[in-house]
Amino acid sequence: MADAIERNLDCVELFSSLPADVVRTLERECRWQLFDAGGAIIDRGEEYTDVYMLTSGSAHVLNYSENGKVIDYASLGKGDIFGELAAIDGLPRSASVVTQTPCTMGVISGDKFVDLVIHNPAASLALLQRLAGIVRFSDKRINDFSLLKAEQRVCIELLRLAEPDPGNLEELIIHPMPTQSNIANSVGLARETVGRIFSRLARDNIIQRQQKTLHLRERKALEQMALF
Repeated sequence: MADAIERNLDCVELFSSLPADVVRTLERECRWQLFDAGGAIIDRGEEYTDVYMLTSGSAHVLNYSENGKVIDYASLGKGDIFGELAAIDGLPRSASVVTQTPCTMGVISGDKFVDLVIHNPAASLALLQRLAGIVRFSDKRINDFSLLKAEQRVCIELLRLAEPDPGNLEELIIHPMPTQSNIANSVGLARETVGRIFSRLARDNIIQRQQKTLHLRERKALEQMALF
């Protein structure tokens, strides 16, 4: 099965400024793996330092509260990397990563990743920019969790996930449609709370489910609800 994997890292944004020969060498040094949907790639607390480069599929970064509640930190897609924090500081994994769909990944040791960053200033700058983005995103999530009402959190998350509808550019869609559990984990709410908010939004024709797609019919209404 490994022979069927396309060993290509051109989609990885972190390496987009590297010389082509450096990227080709890295592709050869990677350990290439296929993962089924729902598989655990990294578990919080593990003490190895491999770095993963996601070249197809999607995954979730998860953590758990003291009472065992799942917190969905972030979504990962084609071109993203993860595991770099352990490679940098040598500490145990700070979160878990679980695949959402079948995934293809290139994997390198933490030592090789650090060596690559040290010897390629473009990769160093890209990594710093990525880490700065994570800090900014985390600060915003902390603010959202501590200051915003449940309805505001859900509306903000829907707007964050949405993209223009190719068939009607005045509307937004989310495809594939997230489950209420996924939304709840992302915004730190109970699934039942998200269910009640979804029902209210659907009743007011602000959102509409159609097969595997969630249509956001009233973008301005969602934006207003996110603010107040």
